[in-house]
Amino acid sequence: MLLLFRKILTGLFNLLSIIRCLRSTIVQYVAFNPPEVGYLIRNRNEVIKTQTMSPLQEERSKTLYEPHSPLIQVKQPKRQSHQFTKEHLAIISPRIKYYNTLQNVEYKQQLRNPKNQHQYPSQEFNFISNELKAMEIDNNPGLPISSYVLESNSGNLIASIYIEFQNSEQIILYSHGNSTDIGLMFDTYVDIVMECKINLFSYDYSGYGQSTGYPTDINLLYDIESAYIFLVDQLQFEPRNIIVYGYSIGSGPSTNLASRHNVGGLIIHSGLSSGLRVIDPTINHTSYYDIFPNLDYIVDVTAPVYLLHGGADSMINVVHAEQLAQNANHLFSVWLVENGGHGDIESQWKELYFKRLQRFIQYCQTVYIKRPYQKLNKRTIEHIYDECDFEQEIFQIGILEM
Repeated sequence: MLLLFRKILTGLFNLLSIIRCLRSTIVQYVAFNPPEVGYLIRNRNEVIKTQTMSPLQEERSKTLYEPHSPLIQVKQPKRQSHQFTKEHLAIISPRIKYYNTLQNVEYKQQLRNPKNQHQYPSQEFNFISNELKAMEIDNNPGLPISSYVLESNSGNLIASIYIEFQNSEQIILYSHGNSTDIGLMFDTYVDIVMECKINLFSYDYSGYGQSTGYPTDINLLYDIESAYIFLVDQLQFEPRNIIVYGYSIGSGPSTNLASRHNVGGLIIHSGLSSGLRVIDPTINHTSYYDIFPNLDYIVDVTAPVYLLHGGADSMINVVHAEQLAQNANHLFSVWLVENGGHGDIESQWKELYFKRLQRFIQYCQTVYIKRPYQKLNKRTIEHIYDECDFEQEIFQIGILEM
C-alpha cells in the first residue's frame, strides 16, 4: 500500500510539473513551511539614537523617520502573513539596548565590516516575544553580532545574521532546515561559534523570517549565492576558509553551491539525496522536475565532505546519507547515529557532535581542494591539492564509529 501511494504521488507530481509555473506553486506549498518570524532587524544607528531621546522627542520621531529596516519598506506578498507589517512594527518599543557593549576604537577596528558599508549597513538583531515586543539578546558570550540585508538575483531581500569570532579566519555558511528561521536557530549558532571557535554567517530563505518573496527551490539557490558572494566580496573571506553547512532542506542549496564554487568544506546534516527520494528512496534516476538533486550535485564537489545523519530519522531516511556517501569524491567521514532522529543529534549527542565538528574544521584548515577548470566526471578521484602538511591519520575515508 505504501509503495502504491509513493508511485501515485510521484506520478502526480510528474504530471503537474509539465507546466513550469504550476511546478513552482507545487514546490512552494508542498516543500516549504515558513514559521512565524521570531526576530527583528533594525538600523543600528537609529537604535542607538533612540536611547538618547526624551519621551517627547521619541514620540515626534515616529512621524519623521521611515521604518528602520529596509526589509520593512518592501510591500509583502499577501500569503506571507507570518511577516510583520508596518502596523505591527508601530507597537514595538523602539527602546532596545545596543547589543555590542564594547564601543571603544580598538574594538571597532577589530570588526570585519563590509567593504561597501553604504550598500550593506550593519543592522541590529533582536528577538520578538509573543506580544510583538522586542527583547534584548543576552550578551554573556560577548560575541559581536550583526545583521545585513542582501539582495538576491531573484530580486528578494534576504535577512542574515553574522556572529563573529575574532581569532578565526574560517567561517561557517549555515543553511538551516525547514520550519525555522535565524531567530529560532540563534542559540544553536552561538553554541557552534563558542565550541568551535569559528565565525558563522546564516541567512533566511526567501519567504522565511524577514526575507521577502516566496520560497522555491530556485529562489533558495539564488539566496545562498548572494550570501556566498557577500562573504567573499564584502567581508573578504577566502573561499578556502568558507565551510558550507546544510541542515535538512538546507543541504540542497549548500551542496549546489559547493558543486559550483571553491569552498573549504561541505557539511550535510540530516540531508536529502533529492526531494522525490524523500517520498521514495528507491528512485534510480533523477527526474528533471525533482528538487535539490544532491545526489547529482555532490559528484562535482571537490571540497571535503562530512555527513552526519540519524539512524532513526523518520523524516529523511538514513538511506539518503548512504546514497550521498557513495557519490562523494572527497569523503572525510560519515557519522551515522544509531538512535538519532532528524533534529536531536546536536542536543542528545552534544559532546560527540562538537568533537567531530571541530575535527572536520581542523582538517579543512590543513587541506584545500581547488576546483579544476573543467567539470569533474562522475566518481573521479583526481583533485588539485595545495601544498600542505597534514597528519595522515586525520585523513579518513570511511564511517566513524560512535
